[in-house]
This record gives sequence, structure tokens and C-alpha cells, in this order.
Amino acid sequence: MEPEEQPSRKRRNRGGIGAILAAIIAFALKFKALFAFAKIFASSWSLILTLWLYALAFGWRFGLVLVLLILAHELGHYAAFRAYGLPVRLPVFIPFLGAFTAGAVPQDPEHAAYIALAGPFVGLGLAGACYAIGVSGNSFWLACASVGAFLNLFNMIPISPFDGGRVIASARAATHGAKFSIYAWYFVVAGGLALVVWQTSVSLRSYAAGTPY
Repeated sequence: MEPEEQPSRKRRNRGGIGAILAAIIAFALKFKALFAFAKIFASSWSLILTLWLYALAFGWRFGLVLVLLILAHELGHYAAFRAYGLPVRLPVFIPFLGAFTAGAVPQDPEHAAYIALAGPFVGLGLAGACYAIGVSGNSFWLACASVGAFLNLFNMIPISPFDGGRVIASARAATHGAKFSIYAWYFVVAGGLALVVWQTSVSLRSYAAGTPY
């Protein structure tokens, strides 16, 4: 039984990586950022360096997925800047610290809030995708979901320079009608990320204990 189980687990892992890559490509196509996505891989030395260091530190599979999760978060910001017609630079990676996407400062506080929320929102979607892949019994993808959701949730701390701090600062400066929408989206995204973190921790503990989810 053991020799048959190993190939099956490898096939699930390869299928999971294909699914997460397909999700990121679909996101890029939806926001017309596919060429920017390819350009990042072709020209960003910081991304290549980060990928290499993460592969050394965590192994190539987890390192690759972690970099893709961070990249997707930054592409969320990038796409939002572009959607509002603002100039923006490609994401820059800082190994073991994260990444950032520099763009023009929006004049409308509501736009600034949604640009800040775009990264965690995309991160929530991909963390959920990783969880959906791993919930069938694949601890690798459960771990990816847990780490991805936690990093995005941490970024929702309502203190500058985190995304959450920019969202709250923008909400305070926004008009009365926009405040409710901004705060609502903030709590939806933060709550969703917290739910994924909690659910993956439960699933991983059950997996380790050998009991059903």
C-alpha cells in the first residue's frame, strides 16, 4: 500500500500546483495584467532572488507557492492602481520581509482604501483555493492556506504601514457614505482571513491526529 500511496500523493501535489497557477493566471487575465505578470518574472531580480532563497529555506514546492501567494497579493494592489488610472510600478520583493507595490497617491480616499484592500482580498481568495485543495487530506496545501491567510491577516492590522492601517486612515478621510462601505469590506476581508486561519489550524490538527476533519 505504501508504494501506491506515494505516487498518488505526488499526483495530488502536482495537480494542486497546477490549480494555484491556473487561479493566478485567471486573475491576471481578468484584470488585464497578464503581460505585467510575465514582465515581473522576466525582469524582477528581487522576485528571482526571493524565490531562490525561499526554495533553499523551505524547499522548492513551498517556496514557490509562498512567492506566488505574495506576488498575487501585490498584483491585487497593482491591478487596483491600474483600474483607477494611476501610475504604478511593478512589485518589489524583500526576501523574508515581504514585498511592496509603489504607485501614485490617490486623491480620493475611497480609492486609496480599495487599493489597500485589493491585496488582502486576492490573498483571501487564493488562501481559500489552497484550503479547498488541501481539505481532502493534503497537509501541504493546508499549510499553504494557513500561511497565506495568516500573512494577509497580519497585513490587515489597522496600523500604518500595513494595508489595514491605510484602509482605516482612508476610511476616516472618506465621505460619510463611503465610510460604511470601506469598513464593511475591511471586516469582510479580515473576517474571511481569520476564518481560513482558524479552519486550517483545525484541519491540520485533525490531520496530525489522524482523525477526520
